[in-house]
Amino acid sequence: MRTITLCFFLALMSTVAIAQKAPERCPDTTSNKAVIVEELKKIDRELDAAFERGDVSFFQRLLVEEMINVAPEGTLSKKTEFLKDVTPPKSGTTLMITEKDVQVFIACDTGIVTSNKTAKWQRSNGSSSDDYRETNTYVHKDGRWFLLASQTSRLPTPPPYSAKDVNLSLAVDETRIDGNRNASVVLIEFADYECPHCREFASNTMKEVQRDYIANGRIGFVFRDFPIESNHPHAFTAALAGLCAAEQGHLWEMNHQLLAESSALTPATLFHNAESLKLDMPKFRGCLADEKTATRLRQSMREATQLGIDGTPMFIVGIRKPGSNTVKGLRMIEGGFPYEVFKATLDMLIATQD
Repeated sequence: MRTITLCFFLALMSTVAIAQKAPERCPDTTSNKAVIVEELKKIDRELDAAFERGDVSFFQRLLVEEMINVAPEGTLSKKTEFLKDVTPPKSGTTLMITEKDVQVFIACDTGIVTSNKTAKWQRSNGSSSDDYRETNTYVHKDGRWFLLASQTSRLPTPPPYSAKDVNLSLAVDETRIDGNRNASVVLIEFADYECPHCREFASNTMKEVQRDYIANGRIGFVFRDFPIESNHPHAFTAALAGLCAAEQGHLWEMNHQLLAESSALTPATLFHNAESLKLDMPKFRGCLADEKTATRLRQSMREATQLGIDGTPMFIVGIRKPGSNTVKGLRMIEGGFPYEVFKATLDMLIATQD
């Protein structure tokens, strides 16, 4: 369903007005405006529902004979042609149309409804979706609203995300670098074990980064704890468990377990993980309860905040000289973006070091 440009709309309205024998009196748009707005919104939603189920009879009742449809490419079609596109979904396929940013404009016996919509098709072999802006023009006659014109336009595609330029200095412990400890390029992640976005990143994008850059020694990887206690009550203790496992040389094994853990990160879960890694349990318990461990973690969090870290997951990509305990951060990725964002950022920095 689709709109028309202003000039075309005015010309069309003139034609319709001439065709009508006696113009209908305008609805009282002062006292009844709110009622009319809700009525038009309801009709617009019903229109989408009818399109979802392929209800031709609904459109036949709603469309005036002069109805004009404008496709995103600018192609014009009339009522008869438009109705041919209203068909029930094929077997095994469902269509759902959702709307947002709905606005309604009323001028006498004309109502215009604009909104951003998403049409999502669910099929047995997967799903697909289409985002678009739709403007529907309705005309009021014989006590009812009819669809006079519709236009769909494509929403502008947002530019691809690219890492932000930064100039930061970060201290690193070489013994806690995963991958190539002598690599010139280092990826540093700031994460929260209870953060769902961190878990999702670990189970998807991070596996690709691990395969293509860490496992083959192209980069070094550092994990920095940034538990957000206000939202995640178990995150701080889980971070302590990671630090205590690192004290016994099992940082990455504990790290992977904590990020994969689907249940609450309770003390019982943390102790179970430690036992499964065959850690020295008295030493692990003592480290977990030691205030010095918590103090060290809070100091690390303060340093991260000073670097501009304010959420999770966030990443800094930088360069480091072999043997140095300092990484010069040059790029910041503010979120768990798709693999392509990390690939572009890492490849660019790797190329500068070759």
